[in-house]
Amino acid sequence: MCFRIFGVILCAAALCGMYGCGKKQGRFSEEQMRSIPLANRYDLPTASGAMTMSLYTETITSDEILQAVEEPLRPAAARMERQAFVRQALPLLRQTIRSKAADILLYEQARKQAPSNIDDVLDKAIDQEINRFVASYGNNYALAEASIRRMGMDWRTFRDYQKKLILTHSYLSKKLNDDVRFTHRRMLEHYEAVKAEQFCRSGTLEFHAIDIVPEQLAADQIDDGQTADEAARELAKALTARARAGEDFAELARTYSHGPLAKAGGRWLPVTIGADALPAPYDVLEKTALTMEPGDVSAPVVNDGHIFIVRLDRKELGGCKPFTEVQPLIEQQLKFQHRQQQYDTYINELMKQVDRVELEQFAVFCAETAYDRWSRGE
Repeated sequence: MCFRIFGVILCAAALCGMYGCGKKQGRFSEEQMRSIPLANRYDLPTASGAMTMSLYTETITSDEILQAVEEPLRPAAARMERQAFVRQALPLLRQTIRSKAADILLYEQARKQAPSNIDDVLDKAIDQEINRFVASYGNNYALAEASIRRMGMDWRTFRDYQKKLILTHSYLSKKLNDDVRFTHRRMLEHYEAVKAEQFCRSGTLEFHAIDIVPEQLAADQIDDGQTADEAARELAKALTARARAGEDFAELARTYSHGPLAKAGGRWLPVTIGADALPAPYDVLEKTALTMEPGDVSAPVVNDGHIFIVRLDRKELGGCKPFTEVQPLIEQQLKFQHRQQQYDTYINELMKQVDRVELEQFAVFCAETAYDRWSRGE
């Protein structure tokens, strides 16, 4: 959503002002900060009368959690029995509550480490960025406000959200250590592990084919004294010569081919090299096309009662990018994994402050409440 991107931009703008440009800065660039899996935020209006879970001075309400999961869970509530729904909903609800709780805990830690004048610094930074935000809507305040309300906030909650986001990102940029080096062997191991999925692409072939089946020749296509096989071979030889002389291959296929794609001019869908996608006897088409160059017309190929003529349209052999070409990306991926592990470890440590029994009871309450509301179409 727009406010997430906006928040990261604000974070980069405010880092210098919060801690002083002459002091040690966070280790992450703005782009790296985007990759830090900061727990999802659901800053939605708080409703009264709902069960809550409190952390420090903040409260998580069941209404807030249900608004965050309504889209994926509402349809299930309408078609499932209560117990089945609760079992299915609990993993997502636990994750959502945990994310919200992690946000609160992170923010509290960031507040503890922030200088005493942090609110003044943040207010100035946010004022500047909000002016830019409004300017992005042609300085139309009403349009900007409408965009904010679509996010589920007003200007006050939007400002509060930005304060928390800036401070938390700044704190994480200093908390997580990105100063790590990887050996050549470690990078090679990672390259081999992900090469097939990330750095290799399969080759493809595109071709037209004429498929002549001797038994399907018309009587007037077989001369006196000829067998059907002899007539088919003679026809294939003549069609090859005509195609090589420049006649429209697709039209020849529509007129003479007995194959399943005759009406389509003999055009086959792209074939992935080595995937064994073509059944016999058509597997010979791939083998033939591999020996050709685009634009070539093959000699007649006899295979299992068929005589094929192939025109190759396109050939891409595929292959894998070498390690030397992708080494910077490999190193970036390993650094991301390292940051992810650091982040997960730190969040798991923070979450020890949360009563697990209370979290589970809250999740079950949210599941039961969701079913009561959505199974009745509320």
